[in-house]
Amino acid sequence: MRRRGEAAVLIALAVCAGTACGSIASPARVESKHFVIAYDSETSFAYVQLVERGLEAAYDAFVVHSSFSTFAAAVEVRISNDDIDGMGAEYLETDAMGDPLPVIEIAPQTSMAAAADAMSIGLSLEEAVLSTTAHEFFHVLQDYASLHGEGDVSESAFIEPLATAAQEIAAPSADDYVDAAVDFFFAPDAMSFFDRGYDGGIFWVFVLDRYGGLDAVRRVMAASATADGAQAIDRAFAGQGLTFLDLWAKFAAALAANALPDADAVAKLTQVWRAELGLAELWLPVPIATARWSGRPVTMDRVTEDSPAGAVLGYSDSALDSALRVVHPYGIDVVAIEPQSSAPLVISVVAEQATDFRIAFVARRGTSWDLLSLSGRELVVRDPSRYDEIRVVLTRGETGSGSYTVRLSTPS
Repeated sequence: MRRRGEAAVLIALAVCAGTACGSIASPARVESKHFVIAYDSETSFAYVQLVERGLEAAYDAFVVHSSFSTFAAAVEVRISNDDIDGMGAEYLETDAMGDPLPVIEIAPQTSMAAAADAMSIGLSLEEAVLSTTAHEFFHVLQDYASLHGEGDVSESAFIEPLATAAQEIAAPSADDYVDAAVDFFFAPDAMSFFDRGYDGGIFWVFVLDRYGGLDAVRRVMAASATADGAQAIDRAFAGQGLTFLDLWAKFAAALAANALPDADAVAKLTQVWRAELGLAELWLPVPIATARWSGRPVTMDRVTEDSPAGAVLGYSDSALDSALRVVHPYGIDVVAIEPQSSAPLVISVVAEQATDFRIAFVARRGTSWDLLSLSGRELVVRDPSRYDEIRVVLTRGETGSGSYTVRLSTPS
């Protein structure tokens, strides 16, 4: 069962035999073109109509306009009268012949409204419903693809992250995938990308925006049926001459340079958490080390930031004072430099050749970010005092240990 909400999500396929997984007392039913919606007498009919509109909009976006395949029968939808621990859920039941039938559950209006109110970015009830119905209907399409050898629902990287990105296509004004990415913003190297859930959706929104939209999602789903992890994404983008690491490095640079889609929603999220944590400044993603440039050589080889990740994610930063290292393949480290001198600055990343690092350099003036370089392990900044902050953004592939050192010096 896949449930969508702020709490941790169980990413598994549940098959409910015979009776429904949810409960609806004395249900009424509304049949739209592609859905049968069951609800009880306590449910506002206006809410039922909103759910119907969201589902049909998702069907139009994914099936009519993007040619995804789905089940022949109308999809059963249940507006629950119980708290379903999230905003929605999708699972498969079996009919009398043992064939799979998709079921979508939608939270009651009070629960949906409460979840929308809890979003840091601000979300209306209508936006929450349109986004949730798109998300859950996309799970139906994922199940259908998997059952027909054109997808894989056994690998978490290709379930919630893709559905979270797809919901943005159907409900582009919601931007609630940004709120879901808070774990990623505060700890981008906390785990492998291929173990992430909703928070991985922000990568796919970036990819869909710039590298093929829903057609790219279809290719990824198809490739995931015969390949795992990065290899599936490599296959999906081979025709564009891109590997997963290529895409990930471009995403990491855009992330650090505030150049992601919906940058205004990211800025709002940042403001909310800055106030919540009582910080004078907060720029996402969070750096793990900071040094001042005064014109004299500096070696950065230890974690120095007691970052706000602990307050947000509920754990202490046990990595403080450990050696700098991108621990996970496709993790992201951000190292910050605060210029206090106009002396020319050479930033050098010293790392073993065995690690396939991708490194970007970005700089901030006020609230504006400049991308200084997308390649190489060294950058010369002729007048660093032009900037309030310079950042080194590092990610890597699957080889090597990920250890590195950043050295600051003047040109020789």
